Amino acid sequence: MHASAKMAFDLEAKALEECITDRDKVFVTTAGGVDGLAEKLGSNLKLGLSGSALTDEALDARKAAYGTNTFEYPPPKSFLCLCREALNDITVQILCFAAVVSMIVGTAVTEEREHYAYLEAIAIILVVFVVVFLQAYIDFSKEKKFRALNSVKDNYTVKVVRGGEVVAVTAGEILVGDLVELAAGDKVPADGVFVEGSKFKANESAMTGEPIDIAKDREKDPFVLSGTSISEGSGRMIVVAVGANSQWGVILKTLIVEPNSTPLQDRLDVLVVTIGNFGIGAAILTFVVSMIRWTSEGASGEGWDGTKVLQYLINSITIVVVAIPEGLPLAITLGLAFAMRKMMQDQNLVRRLEACETMGSATQLNADKTGTLTQNRMTVTDAYLGGKQYGEGDVPPSDVSDAFASMLAESICVNSDANLAMNENGTVDHIGSKTECALLQLVEDLRTAGKGNLEESDGFAYYRGREKHKVEQRYHFTSARKRMSTAIGMHHSGSTQGTRLHCKGASEIVVKLCTKQMMADGTVEPFGADDLKSAEEAITQMASRGLRTLCIAYSEMQVDPSTLDPERPPEENLTLIGIAGIKDPIRPETAEAVALLRNAGVTVRMVTGDNALTAEAIAREAGILVDGDDGLILEGPVFRKMSRAEQEAVAVKIKVLARSSPSDKLMLCEVQKALGEVVAVTGDGTNDAPALKEADVGFALGIAGTEIAKEACDIVILDDNIRSMAKAVLWGRNVFMSIRKFLQFQLVVNVVAVTLNFFSACYGLEELPLGPVPLLWVNMIMDSMGALALATEPPSPDLMKRQPFGRSAPLVNQEMWRNICVQAFYQFLVCLILLFAGKEMLGIDVDDGDSEHQTLQLNSVIFNTFVMMQIFNEINSRKIADFNILDNIQNSPIFCGIIIVTFLTQVALIEGVGRTVVGPAIGFMNLTTAEWFCSIGFGFGSIPVGFLMRVLPLKYFPGTTDEAAGAAAQEKALAAIAAANLEIDRAAAENVTLVDETVAKKRWKRARAFANAYAALTSPVTQKLVNSGARARGHTPTRTRSNVEGDDLGLGVGSGISESGTTVKDATETEDRLRGETAVKFKGFGKE
Repeated sequence: MHASAKMAFDLEAKALEECITDRDKVFVTTAGGVDGLAEKLGSNLKLGLSGSALTDEALDARKAAYGTNTFEYPPPKSFLCLCREALNDITVQILCFAAVVSMIVGTAVTEEREHYAYLEAIAIILVVFVVVFLQAYIDFSKEKKFRALNSVKDNYTVKVVRGGEVVAVTAGEILVGDLVELAAGDKVPADGVFVEGSKFKANESAMTGEPIDIAKDREKDPFVLSGTSISEGSGRMIVVAVGANSQWGVILKTLIVEPNSTPLQDRLDVLVVTIGNFGIGAAILTFVVSMIRWTSEGASGEGWDGTKVLQYLINSITIVVVAIPEGLPLAITLGLAFAMRKMMQDQNLVRRLEACETMGSATQLNADKTGTLTQNRMTVTDAYLGGKQYGEGDVPPSDVSDAFASMLAESICVNSDANLAMNENGTVDHIGSKTECALLQLVEDLRTAGKGNLEESDGFAYYRGREKHKVEQRYHFTSARKRMSTAIGMHHSGSTQGTRLHCKGASEIVVKLCTKQMMADGTVEPFGADDLKSAEEAITQMASRGLRTLCIAYSEMQVDPSTLDPERPPEENLTLIGIAGIKDPIRPETAEAVALLRNAGVTVRMVTGDNALTAEAIAREAGILVDGDDGLILEGPVFRKMSRAEQEAVAVKIKVLARSSPSDKLMLCEVQKALGEVVAVTGDGTNDAPALKEADVGFALGIAGTEIAKEACDIVILDDNIRSMAKAVLWGRNVFMSIRKFLQFQLVVNVVAVTLNFFSACYGLEELPLGPVPLLWVNMIMDSMGALALATEPPSPDLMKRQPFGRSAPLVNQEMWRNICVQAFYQFLVCLILLFAGKEMLGIDVDDGDSEHQTLQLNSVIFNTFVMMQIFNEINSRKIADFNILDNIQNSPIFCGIIIVTFLTQVALIEGVGRTVVGPAIGFMNLTTAEWFCSIGFGFGSIPVGFLMRVLPLKYFPGTTDEAAGAAAQEKALAAIAAANLEIDRAAAENVTLVDETVAKKRWKRARAFANAYAALTSPVTQKLVNSGARARGHTPTRTRSNVEGDDLGLGVGSGISESGTTVKDATETEDRLRGETAVKFKGFGKE
């Protein structure tokens, strides 16, 4: 059937998919236009699928050729699969190996079996089970929460034309060739090509990230994308790609990949292998030394006891087991799980546990503008009303009269096709033109402020405004007029007494049609040349800050509305009501969050599809761009065309990447990661998914984010609050510091235990002072509780005042090595004193002549002292470099509680189990009061030793400081950039002989400028594209821009009027020329 299906259709699914992906209008034209396309798909633009095309056999053939409209979301992993992944951890695998070896020795050797040596293997297996089960359970439960949050509802109803009749089917039943009817508010179920419609516009923010509505027609933009929604009008499209072949499905396919390892995982793998090698080396050396001594004793006539060789082997294996930090995987799991729970309280749903720590290492944050930094809701923030300008926070104004507010509200209500809709959660949806919806929201704000005598009602205020005034004539927006007008009758005593024409449109055009102006008190006065200049200055000022401007006016005529020409609106002698400045405002918390991240050393940049002028204005308002900053403003097409070397040279300097596509964001992320940066990406749209997946940690918005964006991310911000990201950075750094504190604590245990047992074995002691089971108790129970104690320490605000850890910071830095060396030396010295002088100090040899009992008692004291030193050293580990180890300990009740529980647990073990037959069998017994005081005394000694060790100079200890590692990483990055610049020079030099000498000089000049300083690039971009320097100083720019593309009323970010009176056309041409010049500067050297 599949082969016959291919023969039945003239177009293949792959070709149609590429046509939509590339927005290839040539393909449509080659296919014979929309009519020819429908014919080749076996459909009809009037009847849809009809006749024989609706038979079961034909529908099956169509499904075989083009697929079905079902989306294969990445399936959630099963619990067993998650357990299998947890077993892949290298530390867990080493533990499993140690358990197997310990079990073989503990059961095969009779003497070991009689001493319950196999309990060690059972304990290790139990620990592995707990670690694996806990890790899998945490992953499974958080994925379950995510699935509940991100429940995908694909089976909504869609209207299609089949056999000439409109029928309702589910989205999953849509097929290629179907003729789909769409209206405002509908979600597009599949990729299609526009057929016909009225004022048909699509909101493609889910795919492009920008809230501008895109008008669809056959000539300019016929492509309608799956996953988008219809914002205005109604129409029909013919489906050309469904399911996995649609744009929605294509992006989904990129998400089914395994995540990369995190910086923490990379560091831990290196550390565990290093510790393992250290343990194996110590074990081999122990066995070799023991064998040399055994050979020497045998040669001297003391006998050749083969059981000793087995004992040496067991001691060596014990050292390997001791060296492995058994508590490390459990400690990390507990630490990350605690941070995850706390982050959930801060509205961060963590999908990947490792993302908790990774965010703390982030050095770069590539943030999407729309919906992440901004509210994704066009709003009137500024206005020029009654001859007075109102800034942000003053709209709606409080000093206008009710008469003025009433006229403003009337003009907005009747001269609009848009609508507002209230959601169940209390938020308001914008239906139709986002610009018009912003004005309707202004009417609601006027009613809230008690202005205009607007009637109270259960619905929106504009409902009553429209009910009161019947629309007699409506003149829709055209690209020639750049305005929209609506005529209503002026009624008096029940009869029509003339016509009022409400007009709104491009500010620079409508304001020149005004001859009068309504003042704030409701009176009407002449609108002269000075008034016009004042209004134009207000337009220019708003435009310079990236606002779109819209002029609102009206005129009154003593004619009957029915006599108006339906084609030629009488738009003259207008009365100016005001000029609205509209923008997508930043979230209230954005500037604070950006400042916090910048202070924390995280470079925040904006990646947006919007134009450079608007993007720069938002970036300055958000604090991403600041005066004196050498940040680069670049456009996506320019970055895209750069060579790899050129991209590497500017990747970390870009602060605003405007007019960017999803591929640009992905490319930027890849380049930054290649330079050694830890990259975080935020986004809410489907277009952000590839970059969210590629980034070290991806953030998606929980409310505004699409299903695909949330599927691709590592952390979902449940409240869509960018401030939650700053909290994630804080918690991430706290996790990293908690892991460091635990490692400092754990490595002291391992170094002392391995060194002590190694020394004892080499010295010839048959019974090691720290047996396998007591050591396992320290590693698993004491250390796990210690990990939980350190992990529950609340984060310090000082963590946001330091530079990020990045990929360069060592897991164990020089300060930690100093603490580890000094504490390990102190503890080893105490253990040696007890080992060789403990019997005399504690009178053990006097009480009992049984040497085996004496050894057991002494080893019990050593074991208990060893544990006490760890408990007090745990308090020491609260701070790595600070002297005040008790700082804010009152804010850590869990830490204090765990310390107490740990102490009581040790008491219970020694005094409870030590009195039974099990205690002596596994290596310890109960202690006397004097022995307890001795243990606690030596344990407390860790506190003053910890104070003294912080005084010692770092130069005497191994490792590197975070600052030195950061500086080395910076040098490496600069070297990479320098290498990129040399590559640019080399490429330019190779082409010198191929071109004219003059061109060669130009090329070398550009290459040198590029290599020597980023400032050489910053100036042309920022000054020519957006005139940022003038605005930063509060000066009026020499030109503004009217961005009429894609705007329903031709309302751009500016009026198009400059101080010299430049027209819209002139301003647009000027900018196009400047953009062209800038593009040439970045095109790449040697390509002319």
